[in-house]
Amino acid sequence: MSIALRFLFETGISGERLPRKKSKWRNVAEFITLFALVVAVYLILTAKPRYLPRGEAPLIRYPKWIMSFGLNQTVMVYYKPLPLYMYVIPLLIAALIVLTAVKRRRKHAVVMGELHRFNPQMTFDTIEGTPEERIIKMYKNVVAGLVLKGYPYQKSWTHWEHEEKLRNIFEDLEDLHALTRIFEKAKYAKKLSGEDIDIAKKSYDNLMKFLR
Repeated sequence: MSIALRFLFETGISGERLPRKKSKWRNVAEFITLFALVVAVYLILTAKPRYLPRGEAPLIRYPKWIMSFGLNQTVMVYYKPLPLYMYVIPLLIAALIVLTAVKRRRKHAVVMGELHRFNPQMTFDTIEGTPEERIIKMYKNVVAGLVLKGYPYQKSWTHWEHEEKLRNIFEDLEDLHALTRIFEKAKYAKKLSGEDIDIAKKSYDNLMKFLR
């Protein structure tokens, strides 16, 4: 458990905005933690001590002013080892915490069926290819950045469904809508005007200021 807590403190707690919907890993970790606490409290309150006859019980010396209360007697020592699962549960919780943190750090977005990693330094001028190919890569980079920020995404969603899921939780929906519209035109119409390219570049730059 101490290793897991140390890992979290070393990696830091992100102040970035998170989605309102909790991830499955987070729900599982919280449920296991709560269950372990309930079990621990129950065992503490209901467990009966067992006297071990072997060995001599230690003597406790009380202050003289309370000797008159008859507290100068031998004290019996009780000991009951914890069951094995009480040692296993904290280890499982610690492992889940570490795995969840590692998974978030290595998280990458799968966009449009191909692996794409977020590149905060990507700009229109640094991308090779036609203007249409550049716009497509810019859009995928924005989606990858949104996923790393913690916003919801599923591979089965279309780009318009993805935008709809972000409607109430993403701040710059206007620029995202503009980039999505031009991305769709670049992907299917295969032809962009100079105005389309300028709008896409401006919207992309505004979005990247938020995602970097």
